[in-house]
Amino acid sequence: MDSATLGMDLLDEYKTSYRLGQSFRRKVIGYIEECHLEDGGYFFARVPPSGGLDTYFAVKSLSILGVKPDRPEAIARFFLSNIAEGMIGGIIGIFLAVEVLNEIGRMTEGLRNYARQRIMALQNKAGGFGAYKDIRVEVPSELQNTYRAVRVLKIIGADFDKEKVNGFVFSFLRPDGGYGAKGYSTLASTFYATEIYKLLGVDVGKLKDTKDYLHTIEENTEAQFIEDLYWLILGMANLGVKTNMPDKVMSFVMMCQRLRGGFSRAPVMGISTLEDTFYALSILREIGAL
Repeated sequence: MDSATLGMDLLDEYKTSYRLGQSFRRKVIGYIEECHLEDGGYFFARVPPSGGLDTYFAVKSLSILGVKPDRPEAIARFFLSNIAEGMIGGIIGIFLAVEVLNEIGRMTEGLRNYARQRIMALQNKAGGFGAYKDIRVEVPSELQNTYRAVRVLKIIGADFDKEKVNGFVFSFLRPDGGYGAKGYSTLASTFYATEIYKLLGVDVGKLKDTKDYLHTIEENTEAQFIEDLYWLILGMANLGVKTNMPDKVMSFVMMCQRLRGGFSRAPVMGISTLEDTFYALSILREIGAL
């Protein structure tokens, strides 16, 4: 059975029951744990060393499926040892460590204090966190660092100037209701703006223009990659909006599944990765298929 046939079989199950069953969950869990390495972390290529980002996607994916990862103590050691060796000091590394250790119930007071000091030291003059101008091409949004920093501060219970952060995010609002730099909106930046607003407790009912922007994207743009669909569906969810096309969304996601149980970036070709599996599961949960 090829990956396309597998995707269609699972899509048939979805259309029959509107929810994916235990066989689907077991297969995906099996794929994720196949990527769990002896050093405690995860890596989609299944060769050491593990990666912090892949470990984050693996642990968060398992959480969506309602299970805990195997060997949580080893996962905690993977991050804590890297911190002790001075290998984690930037926003992304701290975000990954805090998110994962919080998820598996292994947060330490030392990590809380370290994260608070490092993150607050990385607040920029504009009110956000980290670099936001002339970002690298592989970075999807100038708001990603600020989202990660605010998420960390919320998890560890640290005080910070929410109005200052809110003003920073608002500065990226474009006339069409989306968010982005250099004069035009992007789906990724709009998603991260909604994530930050949710963390700040902003009244999303006032963001009608942003809801309209996302609906326009949904109605007029065909998703090419699963991250685009993730930013769209989860951005809408942050604003209390549901997709008008759940069957179409489900079809795209399930056609991205591969034989081992993981998901790839696109339906037609590509290998499964832990990142794309996280995006797929997040979308499936949001449309009520899990």
